[in-house]
Amino acid sequence: MMTNNIFPNIWVISDGTMGMEVQSLGLAEALTENPHLIRVTLPRLARMFPRLAKSGLLPLPRALRQALAEYGQPDLVITTGRRHAGLSLMMRRFGRGKIKTIHIQNPRLPAAWFDWLIVPSHDKIRGENILVTLGSLNRMATLMSQKFEMPNEVKSIQGRKIVVMIGGSNIRYQVHEQDYYRFGQLLANVAAMTQSALILVPSRRALANAAEVMKGPLAETRHWWWDGTSPNPYPWILNAGDAIIVTADSVNMTSEAAAMGKSVHVAELRPETGRVALFHKVMEEAGYTKPIDRISLYHFFMHNDNRLDETTRIANLLKPQITTSSNDIPQKA
Repeated sequence: MMTNNIFPNIWVISDGTMGMEVQSLGLAEALTENPHLIRVTLPRLARMFPRLAKSGLLPLPRALRQALAEYGQPDLVITTGRRHAGLSLMMRRFGRGKIKTIHIQNPRLPAAWFDWLIVPSHDKIRGENILVTLGSLNRMATLMSQKFEMPNEVKSIQGRKIVVMIGGSNIRYQVHEQDYYRFGQLLANVAAMTQSALILVPSRRALANAAEVMKGPLAETRHWWWDGTSPNPYPWILNAGDAIIVTADSVNMTSEAAAMGKSVHVAELRPETGRVALFHKVMEEAGYTKPIDRISLYHFFMHNDNRLDETTRIANLLKPQITTSSNDIPQKA
């Protein structure tokens, strides 16, 4: 956390998409104590044609104008994801050199249009103002420092426990009931081989009836489902597991699991290809994860000292650059 408060007024601008917002917030929280989260309804033209934002042809959305009136002009703006790139360009143009910008993920625009870009290693863009991460940034350091009371049903489970993080459909493929059924069979086999109970936590993208579909395969397996009615136990529930299984569809969930210092096993609901497949290959080679189809009973619960914390690493790389950059910004009294 920045002790010299170089950029005390940091904004995270987001349309509320959690997978993107948590990356921006995680980095902001590593740079300052009280970042401002500004939720914006993305203008269609800014989302589809971000170059228009750089040219000044698009007005600032109302939420940004209201935030300027409430918080004053930001020193630093953080955005994530291609569709938010136009908002970053708007604020940089509005600030006329007095607002610095960090954009996470490849915006598919010239890197020079941003002060810093942060991109994953499985994306090939490189440059002087580009920092490269292995996994995605996240809020794990902030959230895991907070107290959370585990559900009584989880606390009562005896013996070894495996936390299962369950994803679903995405822009690459659709996940169907038969995929969850097969996954349930796999989990039942793993639980039997390791003599473990399962703690199953579906994400927002999991099918609403995933638990019902997997009920048959898991009938003889000790398990607990988060049903979505009680407070969301994620990510604190990861503390309850002796090992973690995560579905391969989410780079974010895999990166968060790899931060826990536990054995992480990746399972595919559907075969991964392209950049996501490359991400998992790199994570495995770096020793952060293992594929579930090459299970080793001896190593299944082995503690992993190789914890992934890209958020802190990137924040520490940025701080000296921000310090140099801040010389161009009038310092607040």
